[in-house]
Amino acid sequence: MATLKEQPSDAQFAPGVEPDLLVIGGGKGGVGKTCLAVNLAVHVAQKGWRTVLVDADLSCSNVETVLGVEGVQRLDDFFLSKGRKSLEPILCDTHFENLRFVPGTTGLLDVANPRYQQKQAFIRELRQLQADLVIIDLDAGAHLNTLDIFLLAETNGILVLTPEKTSIDNAFKFLRAALYRRIERFYQSQDVALLLKRTETLPAFLACLSKAEAFERSTRDTLCSEILALAHSIRPHIVVNRARNSYEAQIAANIFCKHARRDLEIEPHYLGHLAFDPCVQDAINSSQPFVVSHADSPIAGCVADVATRLGYI
Repeated sequence: MATLKEQPSDAQFAPGVEPDLLVIGGGKGGVGKTCLAVNLAVHVAQKGWRTVLVDADLSCSNVETVLGVEGVQRLDDFFLSKGRKSLEPILCDTHFENLRFVPGTTGLLDVANPRYQQKQAFIRELRQLQADLVIIDLDAGAHLNTLDIFLLAETNGILVLTPEKTSIDNAFKFLRAALYRRIERFYQSQDVALLLKRTETLPAFLACLSKAEAFERSTRDTLCSEILALAHSIRPHIVVNRARNSYEAQIAANIFCKHARRDLEIEPHYLGHLAFDPCVQDAINSSQPFVVSHADSPIAGCVADVATRLGYI
């Protein structure tokens, strides 16, 4: 169970106090990441938390459509600006109190694939936004940029999946890619990277590592221990979307968590589900978050439950 967050105070707004980062990702497109990000941001902002919603889909951003807000400047302006970069100039207000928004990119190639220095600047500026909570909506797939942003919040990231087997499999592959990316970045070793490319599960990787002649015995033991610690430090939340009922959602979450524990040594936390609700399509088509346009709907209640479990009440 997530711990309750302390209600924001003026002291928490002081310079140098980093906001909470909540990164929403998943391996498969169309599972509802953006829908959750937008409606959760609106709901939390309505509860009094200063919230910034960031559209970090660098190729096919669509938060503006779901939120019903059109930005004047976009992430393109951030990535292509010269000198010291800041997200503050492209932050825009929304129709909702306590909620500001960072619009996504146009999807042009130069911006969809930012250079290392640009990505590092973006990550740095996310941590410096003046807010209680920054919700980051990622794109689909397991691109390196996406993984690096997801790993900003090892214990506060959300993986969205649906009950379909393809979605569960893709979410698992995304989580595996995130773990392998973390290991690769931690060691920056060609020998470690080569072993990662040859193994599909963490136990298999550790078995290969324990026999690798490229390392001395004591070094192999140390590496295995450290890598297990890295895996255990990643504790993502799971949200099952478009579930017909809580039982179906729980089954999907159980299957995913079983694979994560067995094959990655990662213990996810099931945060809740979003009920299948026809009002979602109507809300998207009208560019109105359903927590506002259909505030009494079952799915709006599901979002409130997720926020409560995260501690934002």
